[in-house]
Amino acid sequence: MSCFFYTLQVILPECQRKVRQSGVLKTSHTRICPISSMLMGSTSSAGIGSQKHLPVGHGQSEGDRMVVSDFHVFIRDSLQHIDLMKKEHPKLPVLILGHSMGGAISILTASERPSEFSGMLLISPLVVASPEVATPIKVFAAKVLNFVLPNLSLGSIDPSAISRNKKEMESYTSDPLVYHGGMKVSFVIQLMNAIARIERALPKLTLPILVLHGSSDKLCDIRGSYLLMDTVQSQDKTLKVYEEAYHALHKELPEVSTSVFTEILTWIGQKVSAAGETSHT
Repeated sequence: MSCFFYTLQVILPECQRKVRQSGVLKTSHTRICPISSMLMGSTSSAGIGSQKHLPVGHGQSEGDRMVVSDFHVFIRDSLQHIDLMKKEHPKLPVLILGHSMGGAISILTASERPSEFSGMLLISPLVVASPEVATPIKVFAAKVLNFVLPNLSLGSIDPSAISRNKKEMESYTSDPLVYHGGMKVSFVIQLMNAIARIERALPKLTLPILVLHGSSDKLCDIRGSYLLMDTVQSQDKTLKVYEEAYHALHKELPEVSTSVFTEILTWIGQKVSAAGETSHT
């Protein structure tokens, strides 16, 4: 095996369970998600290993749905999982991929240990709050409500904003592992805290980065990806925008999803080759 690829996928149909055994985070597949399937299938012949991680409170992971005491729990668990995989596959370069909120987790995970990752790939990442949603009045109201009604629902995700592919949208709405309830006030506060941390973390990032984003994404503002590109110190950084595409690029119309998978595989191959050349110098 020439590389280890670690993926975080949060908003879309969630396909993995994690359990704790003797205090160590472990995972077991129950179904295969598109990103993980693509990585484990298309890259396995190239000697690239893949592991998928779902945060607490998502899919078949433990914990109440959409509830977390601190956003850093997600980063802590990701690093614990990565440490476990590195013990099984020592000396291999590690790449990290995150979609949506998984992008936010990936950014903060990489910023905790910047020297441990050979690259980061982000699909429609959560980097900034939408100005229309995070108005000063709404932010103030959310902070007040967090003290008195932390479990109050602020509304659920509109399935039509996920993808222009009707089959994928129907799959999303019918998937029992997807949380279809409303976003809780307490969780919104944690997302706001994460966005503030990301703003501080971006200038410290120097690893290779590839960002893929749809221009019509209504869930994670594409302005966040532009901000990321302007702020990170990475010399190797690329943003590819898919015109008129929605949030889930890997579940978009066939011409988009095919291009996304090709882009990912090409990028992985380049980073693996670069890591191999570095290890031999």
